[in-house]
Amino acid sequence: MVDWGADMEDLADHLGLDTFNVAGHSGGGPHALAVAFHMPERVRKVALASPVAPFDKPGVAKMLVLKDLKTIAKLRHLTFLIRWLERTGAKKALKDIPSYVESLVDQMPNEAKTMLRNPEQQAVFEENFRLGYLQHEEGAFEMTMALWDWGFSPSDIQQPVEIFYGTADDIFSPEMPRYLCSELPNCTAHEWPDAGHFGFVDRERWIEFVGAVASLS
Repeated sequence: MVDWGADMEDLADHLGLDTFNVAGHSGGGPHALAVAFHMPERVRKVALASPVAPFDKPGVAKMLVLKDLKTIAKLRHLTFLIRWLERTGAKKALKDIPSYVESLVDQMPNEAKTMLRNPEQQAVFEENFRLGYLQHEEGAFEMTMALWDWGFSPSDIQQPVEIFYGTADDIFSPEMPRYLCSELPNCTAHEWPDAGHFGFVDRERWIEFVGAVASLS
């Protein structure tokens, strides 16, 4: 995870960005924090939606709700088996993306109101998963394995961090983002009642989240 910061420094240099804010959702949360860790003078602020905490910290794995993630956590050291599970999931997704999204909703009923809210929003999720599996299991496998040892501690992040999370998350308990916020030196948490893991893309919450990303303070 920590290597992501150097990659994003190259991108920021290429784009001519002197200072900027970063944002991340779910497993993108530690990626955003890695950028802040690597570039403390350039990253002004971090905004996170439903972020994961380091899985290797005591008690964090017990905050997982989704059955598949619980299984992966138990099999952490059997990397060949985790890769096989990710490969199987990628094949299923790429074979029929709309059916794959519907199968996810079956596993995560609280996400239906967001993922299937309307045809346009459903199409966003279908494209998200299609792009996520373009390299088949590789991206999902690498990100999953990086969720344990980040290579830095949340306590190293000195920039202001705003965390947004829903109380109806089907992937992990609201305790996880609250725990992460408690580990960050300068963090503010915002609770969204009845929102799921992907609820940040619904219009009102999306506006609030993007507003936090764009804010200078």
